[in-house]
Amino acid sequence: MDHRETARILVAGSGPAGLIAALGFAEAGFPVTLVGPEAGGPDGRTTALMNPALKVLDRLGVLAELAPKAAPLKVMRIVDATSRLIRSPVVTFRAIEIGEEQFGLNLPNSALNPTLAKSVAAHPGIEWLTSMVESWRLDADQAHAVLTDGREVSAALAVAADGRLSPAREAAGIVASVRSYGQAALVLNFGHRSEHGFTSTEFHTETGPFTQVPLPGNRSSLVWVVKPETAKDLAALDDATLSERVEQQMQSMLGRVSVEPGRQIFPLSAASPGRFAQNRVALVGEAAHVFPPIGAQGLNLGIRDIEDLIGIAGENRGDPGAAKALAAYDSRRRPDILARSGAVNLLNMSLLSDMLPAQMARSAGLNVLGSFAPLRAFFMREGLRPGSGFAALTGGSGKQVRR
Repeated sequence: MDHRETARILVAGSGPAGLIAALGFAEAGFPVTLVGPEAGGPDGRTTALMNPALKVLDRLGVLAELAPKAAPLKVMRIVDATSRLIRSPVVTFRAIEIGEEQFGLNLPNSALNPTLAKSVAAHPGIEWLTSMVESWRLDADQAHAVLTDGREVSAALAVAADGRLSPAREAAGIVASVRSYGQAALVLNFGHRSEHGFTSTEFHTETGPFTQVPLPGNRSSLVWVVKPETAKDLAALDDATLSERVEQQMQSMLGRVSVEPGRQIFPLSAASPGRFAQNRVALVGEAAHVFPPIGAQGLNLGIRDIEDLIGIAGENRGDPGAAKALAAYDSRRRPDILARSGAVNLLNMSLLSDMLPAQMARSAGLNVLGSFAPLRAFFMREGLRPGSGFAALTGGSGKQVRR
């Protein structure tokens, strides 16, 4: 394809969102320059990707290699493990209720990141510069990135996949409102005696969610949200004591637990930019939204950012960074991002709240979900593909919604 007809795309950031964006744009026929270092040290975290996100990975040719290392998510449960006056019933979501074999897969980051990086490195349409952006210059026609090695890269559109502190977002003059929570997530993997049955359980506690997500075999990943000082205390425990604490918190649901080496602590915050694109820069992934790890939304939302951005760029191949293209992206992403981040933040705040009305509202909401199958199905469809719950209600097929 003539590069004068199809503008160059510059992707800043080489985490999963940046790698997926680079592959997606290259597959759509755009010449791509990716700027970012190769993956750093080991990452013990996992990423739960729902079916629509998996379809994107399949189209990009990476799912076949990842699937054997992942565990399917067939059942998702919410358990109220608070000791409050008003507690909610257990709510169980089964993929089979909405005609799906699984909601998605839980992928170890130690498999996801290298597999994406290998595909990017092998793609003839991607130039990967393993440097960092030192400074940005954004003018009327191009975005220019000066790299730490002295090189300069220019493109019609800069895709900011450079994380929650996004220098590209700042250079574009987009202000993000950031809220720090008095919470931290302790992340680890553990083995257990009983089978998990491909069920993920989110225990809601007064300090935040304690979420077990299945891995292949009798193993699971854990995200335990507590106060920052508690996270440090838990991480400092010896294996036997921490294993006992995890088993206790799970009410021995999976029998005897043994934690594996590699504990990580991540402070929790929320960030929402005033806009999602401006001045030749479009935000994707954590540059566009940061919220607590509840309900497996993060990278799934980031992949929808990327899909929408590629779709709009495809309609503006000559200048995908033009003001009208960026305005279209901003208005297309806004409802989805605000709805997801709003719901997650609200749920998190209701867990932390000692106020009776907040507890009652959460309990009532989960009560209705637990007892009313059509509403539960609606939420499951919406959780997978925004808009598909409504499509099912109006008689259309949720699977036809393009996401």
